[in-house]
Amino acid sequence: MVVQGYLQRKRDEGQRRSSYIGRSSSFFALLSSLFSLFLLGGCPGEDITPPEVVIIAPADGDTIAGPVTVRARATDNKRVVSVEFLVDGVRLGADSSPTGQMFEFAWLGLMRPGSTHTLSCSAADAAGNRSSSPEVTVHVSSSAGKHHSGTIGMAETWEAASSPHVVDSDLFIEAMLTLEPGTVVLVADGATVAVGTRSPAGIFARGKADSVITFSTLSTAPAPGAWNGILFRANTVPGGSLLRHCLVEYAGGGGYLVKCEAGGVAIDSSEFFSSSGSGVSASGGGLASLAGSVFSACARFPVSVSPGLVSAITADNKFSDNYRNAIEIPGGTVAATDTWTNLGFPYAITATLTVADSTNPLLYVAPGCSLLFADSARLRVGLGKPGALRADGTYGRVVFGPLVAGSGQWRGLEFWEQTDPVRTILNFCSIEAAGASNAAAITCYAEVLIANTKVSGSAGTGIYCQNTGFARFENDTITGCGGFPLRIAAQYVGTIGNGNSFTGNADDAIEVAGGNVASNAQYRQQGVPYLIRETIEVGSALEPTLLIENGVELRFASGAALAVGRTARASLQADSVTLTGAAAQPGAWDGLELHRYTTSTSRVERSRLLYGGGANRGIVFVDSCVPVLTGNEIAFSSNYCVFMRNTELDPDTIRSQNWLHNWDPGFDDVYYAP
Repeated sequence: MVVQGYLQRKRDEGQRRSSYIGRSSSFFALLSSLFSLFLLGGCPGEDITPPEVVIIAPADGDTIAGPVTVRARATDNKRVVSVEFLVDGVRLGADSSPTGQMFEFAWLGLMRPGSTHTLSCSAADAAGNRSSSPEVTVHVSSSAGKHHSGTIGMAETWEAASSPHVVDSDLFIEAMLTLEPGTVVLVADGATVAVGTRSPAGIFARGKADSVITFSTLSTAPAPGAWNGILFRANTVPGGSLLRHCLVEYAGGGGYLVKCEAGGVAIDSSEFFSSSGSGVSASGGGLASLAGSVFSACARFPVSVSPGLVSAITADNKFSDNYRNAIEIPGGTVAATDTWTNLGFPYAITATLTVADSTNPLLYVAPGCSLLFADSARLRVGLGKPGALRADGTYGRVVFGPLVAGSGQWRGLEFWEQTDPVRTILNFCSIEAAGASNAAAITCYAEVLIANTKVSGSAGTGIYCQNTGFARFENDTITGCGGFPLRIAAQYVGTIGNGNSFTGNADDAIEVAGGNVASNAQYRQQGVPYLIRETIEVGSALEPTLLIENGVELRFASGAALAVGRTARASLQADSVTLTGAAAQPGAWDGLELHRYTTSTSRVERSRLLYGGGANRGIVFVDSCVPVLTGNEIAFSSNYCVFMRNTELDPDTIRSQNWLHNWDPGFDDVYYAP
């Protein structure tokens, strides 16, 4: 019994051990299976099987005659969520609402007769697995599409389903033509699509973002300029033409992709590509709006418009890879008040632009704008009729410069006699590299306000004032000019304000033409001398005072003088100034002349008067007046230092209160004639 009990216990232990080992084996087998799954890159239940897709229509090698529905069959171990269709490697569209295993998409796009295309599909399942179909090659029949030529004399609609619409030769649209979304128009080499040549007409082409209307070349080897372009002529119905979600490409044989001469054409959300000329060209009343469009690969400017149409262009257009990514203004006249906004691209002025009309128009150039001028082009204001220019760069400097980099490439800015002085302003502007044909960068025949502005790189003078001064001139810089920074007449020198810089020019001096100072004036210290070309007269019924500011240097050309009170009452106030000759030699200028109408309040003190005597009347000539002359250096005369006539001034007092030296040995220092 004992033995049997022992044996029974051993059998029970063996069963328990066997059960444990069995359970352990199952556990390790499970771990092994999971490990194998991880090694294979998956998790339990994960879908790693890509779908399968194949194009079933059209078949490989088929010839098609127009728009076709591309069909594909796609299968998956779970579910295909989308099939993407491609033509020549470019995405055409996608279908995510299949009928069973069948996916399809209508190919309404560009099919040039005689061309060959490759179709393919890409299928995706819910897990993100993706696969591609074998490629299918199709041929477009050389007779595909609906053909047009000659004249369209009655309203008609071109359907997308009949695409491509082939224009075999010049097409004259003399009625309303409507194009459905997705319509494709292919134009033969050298042909033009002309609208409204003889009768009221228009094109209404309103595509959609996913159904673009295409105007392209018929050629199977597309190239810029293959066809001439779309031309809206004089009888285009005003407001009746629209290009929306359109693509116009490979034209330009006529100098444009689209040209609008009349009709107020509206263009938006369109693309203009590969022109041998401009993209969109417009003049007269040809353009109502140009918005949200893309221009690229144009051999000329992407957009070219006459001055009155600039405001039709919005800031959401995009330019890239064109001859110049700029808006061309091919000269002309601004005849109505207008604002040129900062569109993100410069304005290219390729011929002379004039702001003038009997309505006194104002051209407002907004902050941040750049106006770039072609060789010999210029901007004229107030020529023959009133006009005004306002360029205020307070919140973004306004630039007037050359279209081609370099000094002196364009003429400059010209403010003519009928410029409106109240509304004309240049503030925080840059005028760069003007002065072609020996012109000044800025020429003024009327008063203008110029402040906080920089004139640089002029081939000639910086600013030339002809018989005028400034409404205001302060905090300006003129540098890098091939001549003088500024030329102005004597009577207008007082309109030059403070805070200016005139250095870094070929001649660092303010050139002053002779004239009569008839009202109070102040010659301010500008950091450079004044070069006086002819005699300055001071005097009028207003009894003006000429105040020469401390530190000012006046250099006089040969034969020039500063003459005070010759014919009318006047006063001179000069303290710590220099009056000298343009050349450092005795007799280089005539001298300071204080005539009979010079008031007794006139004072010349602590100043240097040098190298005069050219009129044989000394450096200082006092005639029948009693000015104050004290503390001055009067020297290097070609005759006398001081010549006095009929005055109460005492020669010895003049000698004792001034430093007289280096007069001509054949003359006295002071000559007195009662």
